[in-house]
Amino acid sequence: MKKYVAALYMRLSKDDGKIESSSISNQRKILKRYAEENCFDIYKEYIDDGYSGTSFDRPAWNKMITDIENGSINTVMVKDLSRIGRDYIISGQYTEIYFPSKGVRLIAVNDGYDSFGGFSDMIPFRNVLNEMYARDISRKIRSSLHSKMLEGSFIGNFAPYGYKKDENNKNHLIIDNASAEIVKRIFEYAYSGLRPTEIAEMLNKENVLTPKEYRKYGFIKGYVKDKLMWRASTVCKIISNEVYIGSVVQGKSKKVSFKSDVMIRNPKNEWIKSENRHEAIINRETFEKISEVRKRK
Repeated sequence: MKKYVAALYMRLSKDDGKIESSSISNQRKILKRYAEENCFDIYKEYIDDGYSGTSFDRPAWNKMITDIENGSINTVMVKDLSRIGRDYIISGQYTEIYFPSKGVRLIAVNDGYDSFGGFSDMIPFRNVLNEMYARDISRKIRSSLHSKMLEGSFIGNFAPYGYKKDENNKNHLIIDNASAEIVKRIFEYAYSGLRPTEIAEMLNKENVLTPKEYRKYGFIKGYVKDKLMWRASTVCKIISNEVYIGSVVQGKSKKVSFKSDVMIRNPKNEWIKSENRHEAIINRETFEKISEVRKRK
């Protein structure tokens, strides 16, 4: 009799919701109980916690596939088919082509599916339904974010250089004094006629950390390993950003698809702009003067 060595695969993402029925701990209980009751040897647990089902580039999933290729596993056990993924095309390639070609038995406990019993006509439909669920969640999230943008709420993951998120309202920006002083200097240099390249050189000579480094290390000046350099493009990005005069401009780009991380730029007339949303670091007159000079150049 063939010996079945099982991989227990568990996945949870924010899109699935932090509910008990889908939690990693609950998935583990279900899979371990099933494996013990049906006398499966458990090779290893593979856990992708915080990874969307619309992408198959997940560390634990990739490791499991490697172990299948190495012949260490001949059974994959999941709570339900949505744990495998929510892209019906790729999910179908795994359930109907890859696993059978490798002699891998697939068991989805709560769906009552076991590939040992042969092909199930319902599996392709389940994969489609799982993707429809992901598509619906994505649509609801986009709608919610769009509403927040129209309200003028800041929805970025990180506050722009010179600001920090208000502890009492994560969608509101307040001035970060340390980095705001660098922002003021950059605008003063630009107003005096210095080119972005020259401004970047001055900041580099003073060992001022770049915005990315400041966000990571939390101090303005100093030496850090693998130090990044200020560039003219970074300076240009700052002196052209209306956030420094109190405005929030969002919706500049969007994803090609909920299945992809590729972003495309939206036309300027589709951007969502809200003025006077937070305290300005730079006055409007200075900002517009610099913008006018840069346009002429």
